[in-house]
Amino acid sequence: MPEAHSKWSASGFKKIMLCPGSKVLEVGQPDNTSIYAAEGTAAHELLEMVLTNEVPALGYVGRIIQADGFDIEVTDEMAEYIQGVADRVKDYQGDDGVLFVEQKLCYADYIGVPREEGWGTGDVVIARGDEIIVIDLKYGKGQWVDVKENPQLSLYGLGALDKFNGIAGDFTRVRLVIDQPRISEKPSEWDTTVEKLEAWGRSTARSVVNTCRTAEGNADLKGDATWQETFLRPGEDQCKFCKAKAKCPKLRDEVAATVFETTAASPDEFAEAELPYTSYASQDADWVAACLNKVDLIEDWCKAIRADADRRLLNGEPVRGYKVVAGKKGHRSWGNATEVEELMKSMRLKTEEMYSLKLITPTAAEKLTKDGTIGPRQWPKLKALITQADGKPHVAPESDPRPALDLKPVTDDFVVESLDDLA
Repeated sequence: MPEAHSKWSASGFKKIMLCPGSKVLEVGQPDNTSIYAAEGTAAHELLEMVLTNEVPALGYVGRIIQADGFDIEVTDEMAEYIQGVADRVKDYQGDDGVLFVEQKLCYADYIGVPREEGWGTGDVVIARGDEIIVIDLKYGKGQWVDVKENPQLSLYGLGALDKFNGIAGDFTRVRLVIDQPRISEKPSEWDTTVEKLEAWGRSTARSVVNTCRTAEGNADLKGDATWQETFLRPGEDQCKFCKAKAKCPKLRDEVAATVFETTAASPDEFAEAELPYTSYASQDADWVAACLNKVDLIEDWCKAIRADADRRLLNGEPVRGYKVVAGKKGHRSWGNATEVEELMKSMRLKTEEMYSLKLITPTAAEKLTKDGTIGPRQWPKLKALITQADGKPHVAPESDPRPALDLKPVTDDFVVESLDDLA
């Protein structure tokens, strides 16, 4: 995988399309790393290994992948999801497609920047007939990502055309695919022509770059209200992964206006602001929907503020009214398991007293069919005993492709009886 940094990265392009000033505010801000992001990176590496080495994902269960400073173990669950993605990639490839994995895709010429500044890494590219297919894995399960006119995938598509058009084929169409295995077994697709995609790159995407350059050229005015009003545009999509949301003045104003129904000109005003006297329980459904639209944005801002406070305090910087204290101790564990085993055996403890045994998972059992431990006639009998619970009901925006559940009000489960019947 390429390790250099792309100034105009595809993954962050939607953010700067919606909020050009974020590119200025993010300068010098620490990267947002988390165990979830590391898990996604590891999942991408696993997919690359499966497609490149043609080894089933189950063959990597137990392997440790180092990603973003974390040690991520390939679990049965991850292997199942990634094998599903790999199988669908093969379906897209068919018998006549040419597969390319983890490709550096340069789209710089389309958006008008130097070639070393405009590129990204495409998970999968398939050249098949007059069509080039770009597939992107999204391993997260928190948010559905729409592929239609998706800026990241569109840039990858342009990069694929830049690299392969006229070499791996003469393409007239581009198919962009997002596979989110933890949300849906069916990938989402958007099909467009080469002509339309290239026109988007040279017009819309290039104008985004020019707007950002204007914001950067006037970065010394970022404390000015006019600059902020022109280039900072807070919203859920653009703020979610922005490294500067804890310091963004427009996002802070958005939160204050939503929560306190007023803005605050100073830290003291913000600290002293009070919640308006509103009975949220009495609001109608339209108000609930309007408030719900702001919840994720505000929650993400709250998390960013906590993270920034933690960073400052742990670096020895003062945060008025707060300090660092020792947290709750971790779970107890044996320092030397071998020594403990020997000591317990000398105490004549029985095996069932020393160890906690549990049945292997269905995924682990299926893995045993690969080496013949469980035979082809035995596996169907075990498979028939597998159950899988339905997913828990989850609130999602209407744009989510999953069908809405047909739920009935809780009151429908009760029978209204008269007082005479209860007597």
